[in-house]
Amino acid sequence: MANVKFVAVSQPLSGILHYVTNREKTEQRLISGVNCVAESAYEEFTATKMQFHKTGGRAYYHIVQAFAPDDPLDFDTAHELGIKLAERFPGYQCLVATHMNTAHIHNHIIMNSVSFEDGRKFHQSAQEMRQVKEFVNDLCREYGLSVTESKADPKRIPDWKHDLRYAIREAMSCTSTREEFISHMEKLGYKVDWNPGHKYMTYTTPGGIKCRDSKLFDETLSRNSLECYYRLGGVKYLSAAQKSAQTNHEPTPMLRDVLIGMGAVSLALVSLVSDEEKRDEDFFQQVYYAMLAANDILEVIRMLREYQDRDHQPWEQTYVSSAKMKPETADDDEPEENDLSAAQSAKQIIPEYNDDDYESDEDYDEEYARNHGEDDYDEDEQGWGMGMSM
Repeated sequence: MANVKFVAVSQPLSGILHYVTNREKTEQRLISGVNCVAESAYEEFTATKMQFHKTGGRAYYHIVQAFAPDDPLDFDTAHELGIKLAERFPGYQCLVATHMNTAHIHNHIIMNSVSFEDGRKFHQSAQEMRQVKEFVNDLCREYGLSVTESKADPKRIPDWKHDLRYAIREAMSCTSTREEFISHMEKLGYKVDWNPGHKYMTYTTPGGIKCRDSKLFDETLSRNSLECYYRLGGVKYLSAAQKSAQTNHEPTPMLRDVLIGMGAVSLALVSLVSDEEKRDEDFFQQVYYAMLAANDILEVIRMLREYQDRDHQPWEQTYVSSAKMKPETADDDEPEENDLSAAQSAKQIIPEYNDDDYESDEDYDEEYARNHGEDDYDEDEQGWGMGMSM
């Protein structure tokens, strides 16, 4: 497999040529010129620009062609593939250097931005990039190397990827550990690179196509999902979930059903029993029920948030005005003037009246009218608001 990318220009032409031909990284036999002599690449690039009066703008393009560490490839073959890639750009001068100082073999191709044939400047495009990747994949197939997708599209899943996803689910449905999963996938013809030090899992199909778990476009088949699944017990967990559903006369969950929603809660429960031998069928059932409960809680929280987003506030309805009331104390028999005015401004706050302070009901009503407004009093009904009798 070879990954190809155009690297952003970060230094002048002389600097990048010096970097890629550094003898600490490569050897003389692994440095070649295409449409130019490697030793005089700088002079020839510059002469072409001056000939066509195009010395400004972008001076060169930097292309990196990197190969997978597990591909059966030596330095000379890698250099040959780099030359063939450079020859794909006819009319442009290129310097090809193969680096030997890293775990993966890779080529650096420095291409002049101006054509020596007609002076036309090269312009990279998305279509050009796709064509280059397809060309490199064809070279890899020709040399018996693995290939990669030129462009992963979640809306257009190729047949080989459907087959891979089916194989992963089949292996998960009958294995309890990570090691058993890898072994079962190998029996189906797939290689699995599940390295703890790597960010992604990488699958290699029987046809030699490499695919990361992130390019499967199925969250239930991601590395995190598989690690969680096997920490829960793998097929043991699946069997316990299915048995629990049958006991409760519920629809039998399939593999995808039990994978959805697994996360930190399940992992925390598993960590309570670090010894895998002590995880019996009851334990797996309890974990499954806990996951269902956690999912129900999350669903309720989601619904409540949606409800609040529609400007509803069911628990914080405010019926009293924002007037600040002084707390009652044992020494305060009567409210202060400021406190009384604040209370009168709040419609829901009704002053307390002592019957002993008034000689008659009429005095009581007059005092009440002064505090609440005379319009509220109805002489015909002899009462206050809502037809209440006094």
